[in-house]
Amino acid sequence: MAEYKLFAGDVPHVSTAAFHADRERAPHLEQPIHRPRLEKAAELVLVAAERLPEADRTVSDLGCGDGGLLSLLQAAGLACWGYDFQPSNRAGWQERGVRAFPLDAFGADRNLVSPGTVAVCTEVLEHLADPHEAVRWIGGTARFLVASSPWNETPASHDECHAWAWDHDGYRALIEQGGYQVLRHETVGQFQIILGERR
Repeated sequence: MAEYKLFAGDVPHVSTAAFHADRERAPHLEQPIHRPRLEKAAELVLVAAERLPEADRTVSDLGCGDGGLLSLLQAAGLACWGYDFQPSNRAGWQERGVRAFPLDAFGADRNLVSPGTVAVCTEVLEHLADPHEAVRWIGGTARFLVASSPWNETPASHDECHAWAWDHDGYRALIEQGGYQVLRHETVGQFQIILGERR
């Protein structure tokens, strides 16, 4: 089992609003490397939703980027919304016709955030100062969690914007320590995607 902290100190610069303030929008849904993992994430959200009464099928994308995954979930008929604090992503919300809010879901604005019954955290946890606490916070509200991160990064080889890295066992342990039982754990290219249900 491997987990790697890739920064010194308590707060990685890559987790701050200042770091994201001028970053370009990344249309992941239209990018060949990312679309398959977004489609898999949408599939797992639907698996979770089917285990819930229809009235409880609410999905919150915590770090929704430009709304690509939200557009897939909305097209599938799910009640969904998202949060992201990177200003460049807002144009995507309008273009895709999705509901999202410009809030720091894991920081200053957390008390304004609703994780929904199904919480989504794709390509987010590796950017945070404390992903362990973040998963525990989500686990306090959301019955299901769909999360993804790269599986093949190490201190010697990783995206410079990432503060953490995990192999498959390490990522599973991260999700389980938040109170979730892992129902599905799949690999799509360089990404691993987990569906967990709160124990």
